[in-house]
Amino acid sequence: MPFLYKKFFEQVPVNNVSEFKASKGVNQIQFLIPAVNGAILSTQDLMFTGNLQVDTADNTNYSQALFGADGIACDSVLGLHNLIDRVDLISARGNTLIEQRLNYQLISKYQRGVQAESNLENGRFNNQQLVSSQVRGSRNFLGRQAFADDGQSFSIQLNTGLMKNNNQALNLSEIGGLIVRIYLTEPVNGFFNINPASAGTTIGNNFNYSLKNVKMFGRYSYVTDDMLGALNGVRYRKTDNLISVIQSSNDTLTNQPQVNALHKMVYVYQPNKDSANNKDVNNMATNMVSGLKQYLLSMNGVRMPLDYAVDIVPRIQQLPTDTGLGNRVKGNAEQSMLAISALNDQFPPTHSLVNAQNQAKALENQLTNTTESSLNVDVIGMNYSFNFEDYTVAVPNDLMSINVESATNTSEANLPDGSGSSRDIIGDSQTQNLFIEYDAQLNYSSMSSGR
Repeated sequence: MPFLYKKFFEQVPVNNVSEFKASKGVNQIQFLIPAVNGAILSTQDLMFTGNLQVDTADNTNYSQALFGADGIACDSVLGLHNLIDRVDLISARGNTLIEQRLNYQLISKYQRGVQAESNLENGRFNNQQLVSSQVRGSRNFLGRQAFADDGQSFSIQLNTGLMKNNNQALNLSEIGGLIVRIYLTEPVNGFFNINPASAGTTIGNNFNYSLKNVKMFGRYSYVTDDMLGALNGVRYRKTDNLISVIQSSNDTLTNQPQVNALHKMVYVYQPNKDSANNKDVNNMATNMVSGLKQYLLSMNGVRMPLDYAVDIVPRIQQLPTDTGLGNRVKGNAEQSMLAISALNDQFPPTHSLVNAQNQAKALENQLTNTTESSLNVDVIGMNYSFNFEDYTVAVPNDLMSINVESATNTSEANLPDGSGSSRDIIGDSQTQNLFIEYDAQLNYSSMSSGR
């Protein structure tokens, strides 16, 4: 698209607040990006910037001297994204909601699973997002030596469909300007204790964090009147979450996506006791349902797109008890390949955080009740685009089912069952988050997004 010229801008929050706190303060940040005559907005150029401060209590800074051997951390794949609970994108014309990204952290976590550990280590795709390949690396961003400074600087691209997967530009004149509203999460949901039994400072209910000097940075692109008049809508990738619960070792769960342009379906499992506001675990862990044995996908009662069940061999519960924790890895190359293919949107799939090493580290975390690594992205995924660009499947009234055989609520051996220092994962029901990604079309005339 040819442009006459571009112009950078920087917007401060309309809240007229200089410091935003997750609790005991203002926890919603709102920006207004006004419409400018002759200008369009590339949402992929927008960056959310500021400074992060973490406090133990009453503005007492969380200093590096308090870490001990462990300390607190946030998910090292998410970094600053871990502190955002929800994002709303609103048209200033009539205050109309365009997109609402719920489950912001969990969606961001599995979507960032396309990265490699070396990307997180060396900063690829990382514009000061406070990420790391190590949990203790993300921990180091949280501490500071003196309260007089403004904390750790960050700059991130907000992970919503319109902000990240929109390859077209917004006609701001048609939507009357864009309102971006960011909701911060609670400290006990955004941070966790690396080792709850550590002698170092562990997170308590009096912990807090604040974001200072926050701004929205971006650029306008100026175009001709003819080109501006031709922009009557945008298409972007939207993500919804359909929640179910696995309560037994053999469950069939059915959902109805009700969309006309389905790209992919990604199943993320969370033990209910560990799913939210538990300061001793990583609430954004994307580990597989405990003791997965096999799964089968179907549509309207017919096996589709796979006409067979995916068997997990070997299974964790089949391995000898004297196997080293670091080597206890369940296995099915096809399950991993399908998951990576769905995350990457391409075939053959490229590198990702879906691998045996990260699975083993995640299992060790559950068995020892520590969080030494947060790299594991172990999901069930199916790409209904079949890795063809711009190919989608219409499922407006179709029933999509998954049959999951696992060790949930059993007494099978070699799994986290609450004995010793182990977490009780096997004896807990599991929340199934079914994330469906599909094309949505925003029409400026009606200011609505079709499914």
